[in-house]
Amino acid sequence: MTAVRFGTDGIRGIAGESLTDPIAYALGRALAARFPGGTILIGRDTRPSGAGLSAALAAGANAAGAHAIDLGVIPTPGLAAVVAGEPTASCGVVVTASHNPVEYNGLKVLGRDGRKVPDAVERELEAAIDAELARGADTASDQVRGASSTGEGESYRARYTAQLAATAAVAAPDSAAAAIRVLVDAANGAGAPFAVAALTATGATVEGMALGDGVINDAVGATSPEALGARVLASGVDIGIALDGDADRCAVVDERGQLVDGDVVIGLIALDRKARGLPHSDQVVATILTNSGIERHLAAAGIKLQRTPVGDRHIAEALAGKEEGFGGEKSGHLLFPEHAPTGDGLISAIEVIALCARANQPLSQLAAALPLDPQVQRVIRVEEGEAESLLTDPRFTEVLREVEALLRAGGGRILVRPSGTEPLLRVMAEGPDAAAVASAAERLLGAAASLLGRRS
Repeated sequence: MTAVRFGTDGIRGIAGESLTDPIAYALGRALAARFPGGTILIGRDTRPSGAGLSAALAAGANAAGAHAIDLGVIPTPGLAAVVAGEPTASCGVVVTASHNPVEYNGLKVLGRDGRKVPDAVERELEAAIDAELARGADTASDQVRGASSTGEGESYRARYTAQLAATAAVAAPDSAAAAIRVLVDAANGAGAPFAVAALTATGATVEGMALGDGVINDAVGATSPEALGARVLASGVDIGIALDGDADRCAVVDERGQLVDGDVVIGLIALDRKARGLPHSDQVVATILTNSGIERHLAAAGIKLQRTPVGDRHIAEALAGKEEGFGGEKSGHLLFPEHAPTGDGLISAIEVIALCARANQPLSQLAAALPLDPQVQRVIRVEEGEAESLLTDPRFTEVLREVEALLRAGGGRILVRPSGTEPLLRVMAEGPDAAAVASAAERLLGAAASLLGRRS
């Protein structure tokens, strides 16, 4: 039996294969023991496997003496918000694989504060899940007996809707946004029931696509912004917003139908907050992947970029204790502590709409003022354990040292890391010389592929 492990964004796997009802049941029991005496709130995205995993999770929690409530379909940040605002809640779990294809699913655990639980807590839960699975608990009867109804979920979902409206009232308090037209792509995911109303609350004119009439993340959403870009260009709207499957991040498309780089979005928001004199606006939290060009633009405006490891959890930890502030990562996770305890794609979209309204300029024009250093991001698919083995293989590390030295000499950098959500080895190369950057990435991917015995 393969041990269950948390990645950078929860436990993930192919539903029914590497992620099963018994695993969800075992997690429910583990959470009841780790967070006793409170209500466990459960939400999910729109994957067909979500209802069964939610039922198994609730059954395990209830069988171990907890009270689990299934809220039904709700974005990850929506569940985070209601957990943080519910005095009786001990923790929350979102059944989601976020941006991954429909065959995947996942289990994302949120603490009492609505934020992802620390690494140490995840290690405790892993041990408890492994022990539970080794014990071979029978989930069948408990799933029927213990699963909670989603009937209680409506009031919780309404709380999240109200929070989004309140955020829009603060972020876009005047009528400037009324001139802006927005197209939102909800990825047929958890954000679909909330997206149009949330963005309309800014005063903008909003239309939607992929609002639950298709398969989650299937050629739509933040992982496939091309569909949104084509629709934006055809319809003549000002801004396109693409959510991912659980709506905790968004991609932004300008009026020409072109994707705005996530680092540019971070830079625009940071500069806007600085210009408005908001608290803590002299510092922005981002990850090691954030483009060095953005770091220079921010520094020129008197804004320090604090870097963290990859993952919005690390950004949240760096922002902890600040009632206001801002951080984000290239993937579109943006965090505004004054609005929410975690990244929220809809709140991010509200902030982008408000920014464009204040600037009164086309988004493409705003983005063009923040040129990036050439950057290449590539992946190679790996089997379990291969990425970690590769990073300790002297043959690979020697190539890595050589490539890194060459890039550094020209003012560039390279990062190699295993994905925390998929079986991939990720390579990022960056620097002022585009040809040197591309060559470095290809050389490293070629070395990895050769050692793994496959094509890059």
